[in-house]
Amino acid sequence: MTADLDYQALRLRWAERRKRIRERAIQQAKSDRRRRSVFTNQGTLTRVPFKVSRLMEFCTKRELVNQTGHRETEWLLVVLKELTDNALDECEEAGIAPTINIEVNGDQIIIADNGRGIPAKTIKGILNYSVRVSSREAYVSPTRGAQGNALKTILPMGYVLDERKGEDAFSETIIESHRRLHRIRFSVDHVRQEPKIGYTSEPSPIAKGTRITVQMPTLTSTLYTYLIDDLKERFLLLAEAYAWINPHLTLRVTWNGKTECDFKATDRHFSKWSPSWPTSAHWYDVSRFRRYMAAHIANRASVTVREFISEFDGMTATAKQKAVLEETGTAYTSLYDFFGRAKANPDNIAKLLASIQKHAREIKPKHLGEIGKEHFFRMMEMAGGDPKTFAYDRKFGHADGVPYVVECAFGVHGDGLTAGNAPHRKIITGVNWSPGINNPFKQIGSGGDSMDAILSELKANSSQPVMAVLHLACPRVDYTDRGKSAIVVHGGGRRADDGNE
Repeated sequence: MTADLDYQALRLRWAERRKRIRERAIQQAKSDRRRRSVFTNQGTLTRVPFKVSRLMEFCTKRELVNQTGHRETEWLLVVLKELTDNALDECEEAGIAPTINIEVNGDQIIIADNGRGIPAKTIKGILNYSVRVSSREAYVSPTRGAQGNALKTILPMGYVLDERKGEDAFSETIIESHRRLHRIRFSVDHVRQEPKIGYTSEPSPIAKGTRITVQMPTLTSTLYTYLIDDLKERFLLLAEAYAWINPHLTLRVTWNGKTECDFKATDRHFSKWSPSWPTSAHWYDVSRFRRYMAAHIANRASVTVREFISEFDGMTATAKQKAVLEETGTAYTSLYDFFGRAKANPDNIAKLLASIQKHAREIKPKHLGEIGKEHFFRMMEMAGGDPKTFAYDRKFGHADGVPYVVECAFGVHGDGLTAGNAPHRKIITGVNWSPGINNPFKQIGSGGDSMDAILSELKANSSQPVMAVLHLACPRVDYTDRGKSAIVVHGGGRRADDGNE
C-alpha cells in the first residue's frame, strides 16, 4: 500500500514538472515571436560597401604620423629637415656651394636656396598623390633622403593641424622658382572623401634657386603655445646641426625677424660623394639589386643590359662591359627579358650582380668624403668651446663589404670650466650629411649601447657643458623606422686609419 502511494506521488510530481516545462516553452515562443515582430517592423539593413580614396591617408593626423615617423608636435622639424635636405642635394648636384636662408614668420616657415630651381613640371608632378616620385628611391648611395614623399607629406600638414577642421580647413604652400610662383591650396572634399588640391600660378621675382613657404598652424595654435619655447630651441639646434656637418654650407636662420643663426661656409670647395654620381654594384645585395633593376624596367622598358650596367661606377669601359655581357650571355638582351617578363628570375639577377661586382672596382671609404678635423675645431670655437679640450677621431672601414666613414669630435664649453651658469650638453648627430631630428644612434657596436649611454658613462650627461658630434657616411644605411630616428651601427668590420681601406 505504501509503495503504491509513493508511486502515485512521484507521477504527480513528474506531471507538474512537465506542465511547468511546457508553460515556459510556450512563454519563450511568444517572446521570440514578439521580438521577431519588432525587428521585422523596423525593416532590414542592406550594408553598402563604401569606397574611400587611399589618398585620404595623407589627410589624417594618424596617417601623417605613420608617413613621417614623427608626431605632430615635431612636424615643424620635419619640414625643416626635408626641405633643407632637398635644397642641399639640389645644390650639390648642380656643383654649387649651398647658401640656404630659413625664416620663421608667424605661422609660416620659409626655406630658400641658391640651386637651379625646381622646374614647373616637377611641381605639378608633386600634386599627383596616386604615385610616388623619387630620383633616389631605388638607388643605394650615400644621399640624404630617398623616400620620395617629402613634399607630399608636407602639403597637407597645415590642413591636418588647422583648428577649424571641417569644410573650412585648408593649408597653403607656395613654391617660387624660375620667376614663377606656384600656389598650392590643400583641403578635402568631405563628400567624395578625397583630397582637393587647388593650384594657381603667377609671376614671381625669384629667378635663382627655389623659395618654399609652408603654412604651419602649430606655430600660432593655442593648442601648442606651451610647446613653442622647446620647439624653437629644437628647431634652431637642428638648423645649426646642418652647418656642423656640411662645411660648404652658408646658413642663416631668422625667427620672427630676429637673426638666430648665421654661419659662413668654412670650405666652399668641400668634396663628398655627390647624389649625381654613379652608384656602385658593391653596395647592393641581391634583393636591393632586384629592386634597382625593376625600377629601371618600370621607367625605361626598352633599356638593354649593356645600357644598364654601363651606369654603374667603374663600368664605363667597353672592355669591362663586354666581359660582363659574355659571362652572363646578354650581349643583345633587353633588361626586361633577362629579368623575367612573367616572373623574376633570381638566378639571372644574382649572376648579373656577381659579374658586375667582379669587374668593377670597390669604392674606397675616403672617396665618400670626410668633414674633417679643421671644420669641427672651428665650429666648436664659434660655439664657445675651449680649444684645449678639443678632441677628434675618424675611422675608415667596411661593414659587410660596404664602405663607411665615422667621425666624432668632442669638447667642453669654455664657460663650463669656471663656476657659474654653464650651458648644458650639445649633441650633434648626422648620417650622410643630414642631422637627425632625434639622435639616431640607438645602438653602437657589438655592445649595443646608445650614444647617450656611452656619454653618460663618461660623466658627460645632459647637464654637463660638453659638445659632442658623431657623423656616419655610408651608402647603405638601414633605419629602424620611417622617421629615420633610429639606426644600428654595427662594429667588427675591417677598419684602417690610412684612408685606403
